[in-house]
Amino acid sequence: MKIVICGGHLTPALALVEVLEDTKDLEILFFGRKFATEGYKILSAEYQTISQKKIKFFPITTGRLQRKFTKYTILSLLKLPLGFTQSFFYLVKTRPNLIVSFGSYLSVPIVFCGWLLGIKSLTHEQTVHSGLATRLNSLFAEKIFLSWPQTEKFLPKEKCQLIGNLIRKSIFKRQAKVPQIRRFLEKADHLIFVTGGNQGSHALNKMIFSLLDSVKKFQILHQVGRTNFEGDLDKTKKIQRTNYLVQDYIDSDDIGEVLNKAEVIICRSGANTIWELAALAKKSILVPLPIAGSNEQKINAQILENAGSAIIINQSDLTPDKVLMALDKILVSSSYQQAALRFAKTIPLDASRKLAKYILKNN
Repeated sequence: MKIVICGGHLTPALALVEVLEDTKDLEILFFGRKFATEGYKILSAEYQTISQKKIKFFPITTGRLQRKFTKYTILSLLKLPLGFTQSFFYLVKTRPNLIVSFGSYLSVPIVFCGWLLGIKSLTHEQTVHSGLATRLNSLFAEKIFLSWPQTEKFLPKEKCQLIGNLIRKSIFKRQAKVPQIRRFLEKADHLIFVTGGNQGSHALNKMIFSLLDSVKKFQILHQVGRTNFEGDLDKTKKIQRTNYLVQDYIDSDDIGEVLNKAEVIICRSGANTIWELAALAKKSILVPLPIAGSNEQKINAQILENAGSAIIINQSDLTPDKVLMALDKILVSSSYQQAALRFAKTIPLDASRKLAKYILKNN
């Protein structure tokens, strides 16, 4: 059996790979972005991670409907036909039995071309408010797996099955492999982990640079992102502080100890981030991405805010003073940790196994 895993959401894709990769007589192929983002020749996290696993990687270059006009908008639209052409060619060449997609504009041409070729597809939606890509893919997919029950109203009900979000096994591991990270964590009594995701967040990075003088009693582990947008990664190289460690990207072998050790996590509120924070019962300060489609990240963040384990700061209000106030509030009151522990008990942890079982049983 041969399956294609595709889409722009790496975390749940990796969780499925972890369950399936040792299955006998199963070959996994990965269709994804080779480069992190438009305009930057920096290798993407999925390309580097999947290549390390010795899984065949097929780079797809396609465009998307951008939410605001930039210097890359026209070029992005011109790439749309290329994405469909590449997807069709790779699928004809590899002839997989199944396509499993994890959202994002990147998955649409692959799922559609698979439908044209008679290749079955499954899709998984991580967000509460279904994204455009999943809504398009749902027209051609055989089955749609959901993380949240509220998502069903956006999609064909007869195709939907609720299983929860897919979680990497690595987030439960408590031993980092990179020596620099391991040594820093060993000395970290009060750790704050700051991350804007694989690509990074200039807004979060800029805020942390301004905040460092005010948080000397904390150890700050900062995932700045690989894109080096506005020279953020270069700026970190000039910061010399014993309580500050920067990494462009923290991979699966190390992220478990980081997440488990952190007292507070300051981050965006993507669907996969929210699920992992909930599963690990972590307190967090969330800064939703304001340009996310359908206000998706704000809706995600409100899940943890309503649960009582997080504080939301809108990006328009993001200042060092606001973050310091939130830190003081979330660390002084025990209610946030108690709420996080209560909510963690409601989070299913077996979605990866359920999806893998469906794949192996029905194909």
